[in-house]
Amino acid sequence: MREHFARHGAQATVRDMIAHFKRLWGAEDGGNRGLHRLFPRGGPQKQGNRLAGLLRTKGEH
Repeated sequence: MREHFARHGAQATVRDMIAHFKRLWGAEDGGNRGLHRLFPRGGPQKQGNRLAGLLRTKGEH
């Protein structure tokens, strides 16, 4: 997630995260349900970016 932010200057979308993690972990673990199991509080984008130490997502205070 940090690498994506460094390359693009923006946080990865959930769609980008799913595509990336499907390639790494396979369809089941890297898919939408797998990422939501991994990041249950706030979803993959919000919680993942927070854990990566990136800026807050749009609308998050």
